Amino acid sequence: MSVAASGKAFNFGAGNPDPGVFPARELGDIAQRVLARDGKELAHYPDPMGMPELRAIAAERFEHNHGIRPRIEDIVITNGAMQGLILSAQGLARPGDCVIVEEFEYGGTIRVFKQYGLELIGVPLDDHGMKMDALADILQRQDQIGRRPAFIYTTSSYQNPTGTTLPLERRQRLIELAVQYDLPIVEDDTYGDISFEPLTERAVYALADPGRAMYIGSFSKILGPGIRLGFFIAPQTIATRLMPWKIDGGTSALAQMIAAEYFKANLWEHVDEGRLAVKDKRNVLLDALEGEFGAVPGMHWSRPDGGLFVWINLPEDVDRARLQELAAARHITYATGQAFHALGQDVAYLRLAFGWIDREDIQDGVRLLADCVREAMPAASLTR
Repeated sequence: MSVAASGKAFNFGAGNPDPGVFPARELGDIAQRVLARDGKELAHYPDPMGMPELRAIAAERFEHNHGIRPRIEDIVITNGAMQGLILSAQGLARPGDCVIVEEFEYGGTIRVFKQYGLELIGVPLDDHGMKMDALADILQRQDQIGRRPAFIYTTSSYQNPTGTTLPLERRQRLIELAVQYDLPIVEDDTYGDISFEPLTERAVYALADPGRAMYIGSFSKILGPGIRLGFFIAPQTIATRLMPWKIDGGTSALAQMIAAEYFKANLWEHVDEGRLAVKDKRNVLLDALEGEFGAVPGMHWSRPDGGLFVWINLPEDVDRARLQELAAARHITYATGQAFHALGQDVAYLRLAFGWIDREDIQDGVRLLADCVREAMPAASLTR
């Protein structure tokens, strides 16, 4: 029986970390321990700022990655990194405002900003992320027409979906432009710990003057999205605009207790294990793409140094609707380029996520996807 006929699913759509490194047994043991020791604390509502122990771990992570230790008073634990995005939309903008985003953006970010009535202005990207000359032109035009954006949003490292990372000179130029137009920067570093090479770029938050930026981080991408734990770092000038909107009753104290206890002893060992696992999957995926698509005219893809995604540029003459039908029939899931376009345009891209799928299924999944791409192309295109 062929792989396609077997009904096996190939999930390249889920932007999740490797499930094989999820420490289920360890977290179960820790849960019993913290409940026996601190269970009575669960009779109270959690601190809106979050547990000091987990905030301290967030500060340690930031210092390890970016060279400075933020004040614990500036760190707030959230219900996943997504809540940081929601708070930025609520606290830094008003319905009808425009905001700057990358032209290709995480679909969840697009949905959040649109849900709160914000107009998205997408800045073109290249292999090094947001193009600063394009950003300068957009900000100048918006200023001239009296529509200055509420803030600039960027995923500065291992951007979703493109995998790009802003180099130092672009980060510095981004800060200069934000200062020039007096705009806050919302920096999303959800994937910052998933680095396959030594991380050399410091966070925009670490480079900017206090009060110019807020930083959004995640525990979900190094542990598991199901724990719903993230955080933001922001000085009081920004945090005072966000906290009135954090009316959730507090982030789960039990989840915070368990995560803090686990990370106190295992943070960097766990981070290293997780990124080595997904780096290996990335390598398998890139080898498979080269083997299956290397001879397809007009097709190329990113080679990310971190994160969970490969961004594929399809030939323009691929029938993208047909491709999706063919892939679905072979039980292949991926994300379309349209899902990430700031204006929802149907663009000739797709995103393959490699964290969740089993390593052993990547080669077969790419081979079947290659068959789908060829079937979705005019015959003449394959012989050019």
